[in-house]
Amino acid sequence: MLYKTSRRISQYRQRTKFVKMTPFEMSKLHLLSGSLTRPWSESEYKNLLATDTIRFFYVENAFLVGRLVGSDAEILNVIVHPKYRRLGKARYLIVKFEAEAKSVGASRCFLEVAESNNSANTLYNDLGYFKIGQRKNYYEFVDGRKDNASILAKEI
Repeated sequence: MLYKTSRRISQYRQRTKFVKMTPFEMSKLHLLSGSLTRPWSESEYKNLLATDTIRFFYVENAFLVGRLVGSDAEILNVIVHPKYRRLGKARYLIVKFEAEAKSVGASRCFLEVAESNNSANTLYNDLGYFKIGQRKNYYEFVDGRKDNASILAKEI
């Protein structure tokens, strides 16, 4: 499985375009992503950019926001424009974030994902994440429905 992931990453790297995004562009892409939860605002992204423990990784039409604290890394958000999903962008960003986290001393990576988000859960499982807990009714969708969050972890 590691070979399969590494091969996909190298194939993606060959055809990717790296971009720098502003907080406005990130909030706009988040809104366009079709997120069922409330998209983060421009000011929320601005505040995160001002925090020294936060890392942003960007490729065209996608980005990842993560936090690094001591031996722990946390993926806060992975956003990919719907027209550009299933092209390896999220996988690439996650692997890059994990490498950055490991290079500064992190040994574990955590994230939360809606239990109903099958595509994200499949990706995280494929990347070696496993469930360590659950938050009941953590996500509130814009239509009023609620969903549990699975807390996932991985040794990096």
